[in-house]
Amino acid sequence: MRIVMLVTLLWLSGCVSENQGGNFSAEFDQNEAAKTRISLGLTYLKNGNYTQAKMNLDKALSFAPRLADSHYGLAYYYQVVGEVERAREAYETAMSLAPRNADIANSYGAFLCQQGDYEEAKTFFLQAVNSKQYANSAATYENMALCAQSQGQGEDAIEYLNSALKHQPGRAKTLFILTEMYVATEQYDLAEQTLRKYEKVARVSPDSLWMAIEIATGKGDILTANGYGDMLLTMYPDSPLTKLYIDRQQKLPQPVIKVKTKPQQSVKPDTVSVADLQASTESSNAVTTPAADNTVAKPESADSQPTVVTDIANETDTNTDDAADAESVAEDAVAAEPVKFHIVQPKENLYRLSLKYNIKLDTLKAWNNLDNNGSIKIGTKLWLVPPAEQTQ
Repeated sequence: MRIVMLVTLLWLSGCVSENQGGNFSAEFDQNEAAKTRISLGLTYLKNGNYTQAKMNLDKALSFAPRLADSHYGLAYYYQVVGEVERAREAYETAMSLAPRNADIANSYGAFLCQQGDYEEAKTFFLQAVNSKQYANSAATYENMALCAQSQGQGEDAIEYLNSALKHQPGRAKTLFILTEMYVATEQYDLAEQTLRKYEKVARVSPDSLWMAIEIATGKGDILTANGYGDMLLTMYPDSPLTKLYIDRQQKLPQPVIKVKTKPQQSVKPDTVSVADLQASTESSNAVTTPAADNTVAKPESADSQPTVVTDIANETDTNTDDAADAESVAEDAVAAEPVKFHIVQPKENLYRLSLKYNIKLDTLKAWNNLDNNGSIKIGTKLWLVPPAEQTQ
């Protein structure tokens, strides 16, 4: 009995040893096992467990080293952790094993775009969309648009977004990005049409209301813009865009209001002539400005002042507290050192940066000598101050 048990244990040990060494039994499907490991690895990567992700992806590669997806999974891992050269090598190996795999071509194009290689990225994007059996052409065209946008190719980006919508007309993300692009290039009618399509397939959000405000403002329809602003305040009072809207409204010039002070009730002297009034004025060394209708107010006494029309916008306030507040605000303004420039990062565009720094699009274009499309490239120094304040 002991001999039988010993032989059984030795046989099992031999099986384990063969499996660990890479000699798999006929029943073991290496490709399927690799795909399972890839799925586990990517799930761990998504959850931030990089150790388990790498272990499973390495195991997948050991199971099926000639499977393109094994290298594809590792390429994505290296891309996430920032090992650029290893990611590039893994992508190239995956493409060499499966040159017609549109999914890998799309991902490799996105990777190349992140590295600033726009032309090569475009080659792989087009390879993906030209694949006859590829079902994600809309997503790839959207990636092409974002890549073009990050490289300052505004017109190309708009063209690619419209191509994406031909494949998937109700794609909400694409519709919203296209709306942003039209606003950035001041094509407000097209922006409004695109936003209407977006509203049919997506819920109202702070971003969509902000777009509506921008479009109405760009078209000069202030009443409609204010209406959307009221919706933003009511529906999303805690949104950062709501705060930005409030700040912008407070900075708008306020209308000048003319206020005439109420004349004092006084007892008229028995006899007052213009000559007497002039003499009284000269003797007190007072200087007054006559009213528009050339009438002269009759003072109650030599110390009283004439009633005048006051322009609130130009009125000098001698209140001590207000003067102190003004001085405090001035000190704060001097103390706050503004950010003078911004280095353009991937996936940023001029419109989003104008929101971030609360500077009008036209102003940013003028300060940086940009064309009407507002095209900017990754790594560009974007000035946030007028030319007179720009220093190298």
